[in-house]
Amino acid sequence: MKQYKVVQTFPVPLQDLLRAREERYKYLDRFPELKNVELLEERKEGNKVYQKRKVKLAESLPKVLATLLSDPSLLEDSVFDISTNTHEFTIAPPGNDSIVTIKGFSVYKEISPLESERSYEVKVSSGVFLMGSVIETVIEEIHRHSLEKDKNSISEFLKKGD
Repeated sequence: MKQYKVVQTFPVPLQDLLRAREERYKYLDRFPELKNVELLEERKEGNKVYQKRKVKLAESLPKVLATLLSDPSLLEDSVFDISTNTHEFTIAPPGNDSIVTIKGFSVYKEISPLESERSYEVKVSSGVFLMGSVIETVIEEIHRHSLEKDKNSISEFLKKGD
């Protein structure tokens, strides 16, 4: 199992960061880096927002994983608690969570009135015999890169001031 942390800061108040996090998916035509993400389901229950997304990986999937997956995508199940600004998620290939699973927890918080951050604690695990640690390393790299792309899309959204 691989574990890692990622901390990202934004030069905006926390409320602006939270709004950008939620609303940028409404403007996918302006964020080509999010084009491979499809929202399958969303529901709100009290303070919690439940989402299921499909992330298509055909272009970025390493050959070692592509041969193991019949569907080159990942499903993300997530719960965002708006009372604590925490996000818990699980990402795995459809029906193949033994190949690789990403479990994460992120916290959005205010650093100062004009600065906020989100921090991630992530675990990647694979049950593939002999190849598990290689797959975990590759997926960690892909996931870190996707978090950076996600940060960039939020930053772009914030610049456009929607």
